Amino acid sequence: MKVSRFFGILASAAMVAQAHSTFVQIEVLGKVESNVIGGGMSGVKPGDPVAMDFVVDSNSYLDNPFHPTRGYDIDLDSFVMTVGGVNVDIVKPQPNGLAYFVLRDNDPAVDGFFISQGEVDMPTPWTVSIPGLTPQHDLDFSRTFANGSALHSLDILDAVGFYNLGNLSSYNWTIGRFGNPGAIYDYESISIKIVPEPVSLTAMGIGLAAMLRRRQAKTH
Repeated sequence: MKVSRFFGILASAAMVAQAHSTFVQIEVLGKVESNVIGGGMSGVKPGDPVAMDFVVDSNSYLDNPFHPTRGYDIDLDSFVMTVGGVNVDIVKPQPNGLAYFVLRDNDPAVDGFFISQGEVDMPTPWTVSIPGLTPQHDLDFSRTFANGSALHSLDILDAVGFYNLGNLSSYNWTIGRFGNPGAIYDYESISIKIVPEPVSLTAMGIGLAAMLRRRQAKTH
């Protein structure tokens, strides 16, 4: 490998890294308040733990042209939700468009998070399936802060952190059908954190440099 080609590869790697997305994990925790959903959820009872986890790409989003909201489309394959140990699966693909995790910043004078499908104007449910039941169900989630200074932008990297019941104005976390909740969950916390990169550009450069030295040694 020639030196010029080596530095060309490094330059290309640097450009890729610069444009590379940052992946962000969102985890919502709570407990069951009530449940009348049957099928695999028939044994779920109040007080059982609830956890919802998924990943978004910080560079893949949809801005609302009229209101200060931005929706980050989630990786459907990353979605994991358990209710009292029962898995809730997200429908792939979503029937009404992309599934978004939406940030609100001063909308108006209100900050918060919500989920939506197909648009980012207002909360709309994601479509999920319940084990043992044929009909699809609606999953709703939103969390609003008591004042409009909790978030400072619509960039999800600025929202990285842990949010419990402090500064809470309202929340809604349910699974149901046709607007009627069959299960209501008590929100406890939401955490937003950056997913660690498995391989850094530095490591890539070290590997390429080692390859170059080996090739040069063979030619001498």
